[in-house]
Amino acid sequence: MASRPLGEPKIAPAEARARLAALPWVKRASLTVGGLGFARFAPGTWGSLPPCALVLGLVAVLPPETGWVIQVSLLAMLAWACTACVAWGGAAEEALGGSDPSCVVVDEVAGMCIAMLGLRWPLRTEATDHRWLLTTVLAVALAFVLFRAFDVLKPPPCNALQRIPGGKGILLDDVFAGIYACVIMHVIGPLAG
Repeated sequence: MASRPLGEPKIAPAEARARLAALPWVKRASLTVGGLGFARFAPGTWGSLPPCALVLGLVAVLPPETGWVIQVSLLAMLAWACTACVAWGGAAEEALGGSDPSCVVVDEVAGMCIAMLGLRWPLRTEATDHRWLLTTVLAVALAFVLFRAFDVLKPPPCNALQRIPGGKGILLDDVFAGIYACVIMHVIGPLAG
């Protein structure tokens, strides 16, 4: 198998879009996270961004003492991502002719949600100054970098899990990358303990 530069999709976005055209719209949109998976460069990185945007938006608008909404929202997004990946990931592999297609980025959403679960997010409405913004942006950025690093490096058991066929194989390596990132966030991150 020829090696490809880091960040380059396994299949050209136009070809992937054409091969997935037979899937119903909701499946295609879910698996590619609204088309983010068709990015020409680093589709997994683009697919990791929706949970980050969700957290940043909620931190900015939630009223005092409603930080739990962030956790519930991340759990709901995680449930959707896991369900979509397991249910329809195999169909994408079949249509695209390979395992863990790079345009399927719903697994990145799941891993990124896990990376940010359980953190104590500072709400803008509870702050007396602008430190909430700096703390939140730093925490989201750190979780993002950690998750992407673990997703690319694939420490054990990530690489072995990726070999499981179908949607479970697509999903599980990202779940473990998210768990690794979450553990680090809870130990050393700006919102830890």
